[in-house]
Amino acid sequence: MTTTETSPNPTVTAPARKGNPWLPTLHGTFLVTRIELLRRRPSTKGWIFYGILLAAILGLGILVSVLSTAEKTSTPLELVLVLVLGAGMLIGPSLSATSINGDSGEGVLAPLQMTHLTAGDLAVGKLLSSWFVAFAVLVTTTPFLVYAYARSGWHLGELLLVLVVILFLVLTATAVGLAWSAIAARAVASVSLAHLTTGVLVIGTLVLFAFTAPLVSDTMTETDRYVAWDELSDEQSTALEDAYNTGDFSAVDPDALVCDEETYEYGIAHTERTAWMVLINPLVVIEEVSPLVNPLTFEEDGRAAPGIFANVHQMVSSARIGPTEADAQMMEYDECADIATMASGDDESADGGNAYQDTWEQQQEEQAMYPRTPWLGLGLQVLLLVGAMAIVTHRLRVPYRTLRTGTRVA
Repeated sequence: MTTTETSPNPTVTAPARKGNPWLPTLHGTFLVTRIELLRRRPSTKGWIFYGILLAAILGLGILVSVLSTAEKTSTPLELVLVLVLGAGMLIGPSLSATSINGDSGEGVLAPLQMTHLTAGDLAVGKLLSSWFVAFAVLVTTTPFLVYAYARSGWHLGELLLVLVVILFLVLTATAVGLAWSAIAARAVASVSLAHLTTGVLVIGTLVLFAFTAPLVSDTMTETDRYVAWDELSDEQSTALEDAYNTGDFSAVDPDALVCDEETYEYGIAHTERTAWMVLINPLVVIEEVSPLVNPLTFEEDGRAAPGIFANVHQMVSSARIGPTEADAQMMEYDECADIATMASGDDESADGGNAYQDTWEQQQEEQAMYPRTPWLGLGLQVLLLVGAMAIVTHRLRVPYRTLRTGTRVA
């Protein structure tokens, strides 16, 4: 009798899992986002805060619309866009800056890290959950945005582009808050650092631009000529005073007038060297992607009069262009030459005024239609977003090599 021996089933041992991987997955990201939205639903105080914030945005927008004229105006739309950006950059980082260290302190982060969720799933899911709240602010303002857009003279594609840029800026600010939450052990510190980062970009860049102006200034010399009234005879003084009162300089002998020269020194800032500080400002970024408005032909173009964004673009363009030789020449004044011109009968004052007006209008048009440059600010935002998410993903990987003092794992 032959017996058949059966060999036991071979045991397949899965390779040991060396921590959670980097890259996010679609299912894992959706799951973490859903968990975060459910866990971080606003409390009663939170709903009250959001309600007051939205009421302030809508109330201010309605007030501006009521007080504005019946003509086309882009001011209500631009104010709402600025308020949406400000609210998003306030709410998004506030939520994300407590997302990681808060979960770590409550002991709920480690169980998620020990599942099959990747570090990228946790990082992107937490980012999107905080960003969705800021997106909800934009959604609630949609009715007023539609009304303001109808009176703005903007094209639909221009409005959609600005909205996309605003959402991207808010996403980056939210990612920065999430990075500080991964770095700092205390929620108070991470929230403060997140808002400090936003403040540096929004306010600090403008302050730094203003304070660096003397460092890029050149000293210029200006020589002005005036009539030496103290050295004129009584007849000359009387004739010159009558000429100024009547506008008739035929009785004045300009060759007999005594003229003095006064020399001044003043500084001209070459702002074209430091304009990049302004271009990285988030408020300037959304202005630089807004439509250009020609101050001389806006009515023919079907636009509203230049609003907030157009005026800011003109100031930014002036800083980018820097001082010109015409600016320095226009500052010099020669009273004696003016008197000689008017005494000769060639009254060029009107022509001179028209020439100055034409030069001023040409300069205003050049600044208003100067090419937009949002790329420097957008490039910085991309670097901040990628860098912040790299830090967050690295901090969420397990096992930990080192732990911060006072950090709770489970």
